[in-house]
Amino acid sequence: DQVQLRELTLQEENAAYEKAISNFETRIQEKMQEEDSLRTKMWNEIEENLRAELENAQTALTTSQSGGSSESMVQSDRIDEAGVDTESDILDKLEGKKKELSLMEDVVQGLERKWPQVQDKVLRQPSRVINQRTVSNVSLVTYAQAKGLAYEIHMKGVELERLNGLWRRQESINIELNNARNRFGRNSFEKGSASTHYDVDGLHKYYAGGRNESQQKLMLLRSAFLLYILTLHVVVFIKISF
Repeated sequence: DQVQLRELTLQEENAAYEKAISNFETRIQEKMQEEDSLRTKMWNEIEENLRAELENAQTALTTSQSGGSSESMVQSDRIDEAGVDTESDILDKLEGKKKELSLMEDVVQGLERKWPQVQDKVLRQPSRVINQRTVSNVSLVTYAQAKGLAYEIHMKGVELERLNGLWRRQESINIELNNARNRFGRNSFEKGSASTHYDVDGLHKYYAGGRNESQQKLMLLRSAFLLYILTLHVVVFIKISF
């Protein structure tokens, strides 16, 4: 349960980091699109204003060439003054757009400078969390495996004790049967008693050998278990150190 809870917590933290990264990427994309839109709009306005200025200049030139009357000259002067005013307005608007574009570029560049820092911070923090979670999970898994092995060894020991109890009971029964047969007639059943005694001895040797073998296996299991626990502790220590 603790391992599953830690995994869920780690997944939630990673999802939060991924969401933050996605939000930063979206903001950067929006600012870049806004910058492109402003740049396009500015150049379109410049182009329109230049075309209007060119048309006004051509109109003024045509008017000045068509007649030399004072009225036409006054009208030409008015057109020239209007053209100068229009040019001044265009320059002012152009400077304003340049300032807006410069500010927008500064914002985008600031976001671009912050983005690697955010990525580096996000990549460092989850790695530390993941390492801690990994070490903790390894410790929990190690404890669970050790507990399982200890339980298995305990059950093997219980089974061995049960078999030893059965053997002692069977040995006691065989001894009682052998004594009863000896009491009822040693002479007439001497051969049978000897055979039975031989069989009991053989059975005793067989079970004794099996018991010794089971004890050796139990000792090997315990030694392997201790070696396994020591190895896991070394691995966990190495992971915590690095």
